[in-house]
Amino acid sequence: MTDGDRPEQAGGHRLAPHAPGRYHLNWIFGGRWTVRIASFIAFMLLAAPLFAAQYAPRVLSPHVADTYSMKTFAQFPRWRDLTGDAKVYEIYRYLADTRTGLFPMGCGAWEGTDVMYEYGYIRDPVKMINVYALGYCDMLGPTMEGIMKDMGIGLARTVNLPGLDHVMAEVFYEGRWHYLDLDLRGVFRRADGSLASVEEARRDASLWEHPAGPLFFPNDHLAGLRRAYADSPVAYRYGVNMGGHTMDYVLRQGETFTRWWRPQGQRWNHHPSYHQGHFLTILQREPVGPKSKHIGFSIHGTGNGRFVYRPNLTEQSTDFHDGCYEASNVRPGPMGLAPAGEGSGYAILEIRSPYVIVPEVHEYATTEDDTGASVVRMEGERVGVSLSTDNGITWQPVSLSEGTADLTRFISGRYGYLLKLHLEPRSLVRSLEITTWVQVHPASLPALRQGHNEMRYVTGDHYGLNSHVVEVRPFANNPEDLLKFLAEPPADYDPQRTTDRIRGRFVAKVQAPPGTRIAWFSAGGSFLAHQDDEAPKTANTMAYAVEAPRGFTPIYRAQVPAGQSHWHYNADIEVRLKEPARTVYVEYVGDPGVNNIRIYAHCVPDRAPEPSRVVITHTWREGDQARSKQVALRGPGSYEIICAGEPTDESIEIAVPSVVTP
Repeated sequence: MTDGDRPEQAGGHRLAPHAPGRYHLNWIFGGRWTVRIASFIAFMLLAAPLFAAQYAPRVLSPHVADTYSMKTFAQFPRWRDLTGDAKVYEIYRYLADTRTGLFPMGCGAWEGTDVMYEYGYIRDPVKMINVYALGYCDMLGPTMEGIMKDMGIGLARTVNLPGLDHVMAEVFYEGRWHYLDLDLRGVFRRADGSLASVEEARRDASLWEHPAGPLFFPNDHLAGLRRAYADSPVAYRYGVNMGGHTMDYVLRQGETFTRWWRPQGQRWNHHPSYHQGHFLTILQREPVGPKSKHIGFSIHGTGNGRFVYRPNLTEQSTDFHDGCYEASNVRPGPMGLAPAGEGSGYAILEIRSPYVIVPEVHEYATTEDDTGASVVRMEGERVGVSLSTDNGITWQPVSLSEGTADLTRFISGRYGYLLKLHLEPRSLVRSLEITTWVQVHPASLPALRQGHNEMRYVTGDHYGLNSHVVEVRPFANNPEDLLKFLAEPPADYDPQRTTDRIRGRFVAKVQAPPGTRIAWFSAGGSFLAHQDDEAPKTANTMAYAVEAPRGFTPIYRAQVPAGQSHWHYNADIEVRLKEPARTVYVEYVGDPGVNNIRIYAHCVPDRAPEPSRVVITHTWREGDQARSKQVALRGPGSYEIICAGEPTDESIEIAVPSVVTP
């Protein structure tokens, strides 16, 4: 493809009689077919493919790993075929690099409404690499622990040095532990070049004789730091990282997703801890927003992304059928979306992002004036609107002012929601536009370098499936938030017991959206552990069943090593089902306790989508010259971008054009 390619209208594919793709349309025509509806169906049988959405679409650069999950991250050519110290050091170099790495801001990313920082701070490797350009040692140490485990390197742990309030990670392979520090930027090499442990670094002064540099404690006085390491006690924690998140989203006809390497205004996940003391100074340093407290640690701060969903709702387009989550008694008509027969109807649309949804931040000290996280604009008559943030279990009404609703107060800090349009007999939706802003860590974006860049457009999850995610992530400090997701509630539950809220058995339920089935899932949670010599007595468990809550299959039993120095740990287990299921039940047993749960169900459509045209646009600068490249592909494929000079990346856009047949 060449610069300036534009999407073409697709044609020649048969339209199924009802939604065969990821979502289901329950059309109700009042008991009889009209001539107009019959003509409409006959016309659409000759139109473009009905389901053309792109699942987990992403562009891969040869310079940046595929960060969809730690399974795809592990396949990066720089380390895929290495072993032992060579592999681990190459991963460390990448994660400490100024272009591709993580960095400390001095405070942690916090999500949700839980009162306990152990459950609110983000230590999920996929989120930290893709979403959050901030953290400090108590986030970065557990993140490295999770990266090593989830990549399959070996058992890993978080290491605390209480004498200097510092946290790092160690990974076990080839019979020894190996120290990895993303916060201070350091690993220790023995005389033979192999990687040493923290205990060796505390005893062996020769390990500190390397000169300070970007990958070896660049900001520290080595002699003083060595003495502090030697003098501090050591504590070990296991399972500090959380997991389960993947970079799944579905891009539908009429939808565009643009990501920028630099912030677009003051848009980030607004938490009060970012706006106190010296953190405020870091925020206000240009470019404004979260960034490294050490200027030399990264070329990046926080980036942003923007989803714009603008489907054509007339009968000339298949956009509505491609993108609708669920509908009853509605259809695209000559003027827009309208009732299909007598009585009322509804249409549900899903907004789902793998990046946290964020507002435009105005006053730092309050979230009350945050705006623009997700804005709905609609032209029509007699249409009601409501939204759900719990997968459709509950709904709350939304008021439109002059056709516009700013949903910031409902969905800021979340990863998605459902929007329901309520139609009466004379209702009409002429047009709809939903604009949603997200937070992005630019280090994960497909960067360009000088010379030839062989780019790849890929779709699908790490099993190669067209899946989309249903997330169940309540906060157990709020019984109303937790219990609605449970098929069987616990007998012993007290949200005021912050370290062992649930004792004993309970069962969570996850339902696939209409027209889909659950192909695989991850189940996890925050658990209470016994400590020190008693740690192996920890016996928390998880099991699962499909379609009915009986005959559970065990998937997890705690194996906390002796020496666990903390009361809290996380566990996340991935399960691929033998056959996709409509419903999955996850049985938890708190022994000694469960404090929070999280389940990510990956759902595949009952029938596969058709290939569709996707348009990809890169923009960058070479010196003072603005450059761009646009390619149009039908499904996964490769293309080349040539940069004569050293490029400065600006944005990348992926668009699935509307399909309209005149």
